[in-house]
Amino acid sequence: MRARYNILIIGCGGTGGNFASMLGRYLYDNDVAKSCSITLVDGDYVENKNIGRQPFLPCDVGRNKAEVMAEVLTEVFGIQCGYYPKYIDSLKDIENLEKYGYVTVIIGCVDNHACRKVLHEYFKTAPVCYYLDSANEFSSGEVVVGLKIGGKIMSPDRAIIFPEILEDKSLPRSEESCEVLNNSRPQHLATNMLAATILFKCTVELFVEEMWNGGVYYFDTFKGSVLFKEVVQV
Repeated sequence: MRARYNILIIGCGGTGGNFASMLGRYLYDNDVAKSCSITLVDGDYVENKNIGRQPFLPCDVGRNKAEVMAEVLTEVFGIQCGYYPKYIDSLKDIENLEKYGYVTVIIGCVDNHACRKVLHEYFKTAPVCYYLDSANEFSSGEVVVGLKIGGKIMSPDRAIIFPEILEDKSLPRSEESCEVLNNSRPQHLATNMLAATILFKCTVELFVEEMWNGGVYYFDTFKGSVLFKEVVQV
């Protein structure tokens, strides 16, 4: 019997939004869609500056990003999905998105360590969790594949591999000032697309093989799209 997956896409900007579009297209004519529940999560709103590197249109300006992407998946690809138009600030926020009888799959596409600490806390406490986390700067980054089954960490998540995240004192996105948000450095469109593609590739592997091997994918978009995977032992 095929496992049922509760896919939570946390962050619907440059990486998360493009990943959601790829996932919707893949599920459009694939039976695996019947075993998936999808929820898009983001408290941010579309701005003009997003149009050039995120999957939004000028008519979307002023709307919540998670709501827009949920509408795309539903109306364009016929994929029924929900959306949570808020930031993840606490463990309870994630627990409220759990679905009975489904394995939680977190697709982390955030740019804030405060949120990553919450996702790490969920990874630690949940008996079963698949957790992909993407992080990139202008041209380079990495995708970490975390896996926990039966209460045992089979492959560590980002905060275990990069423990400095747990020492970070940045505020949750919901508490950041407008000045801080406006001054954040955008990533290149090509970098966002590459990160989204790696996330998509890993998700398809989960659907096909119902398992991940774990590890870290490192990439640099403008150095020949260098990509290699490092397996990390617990």
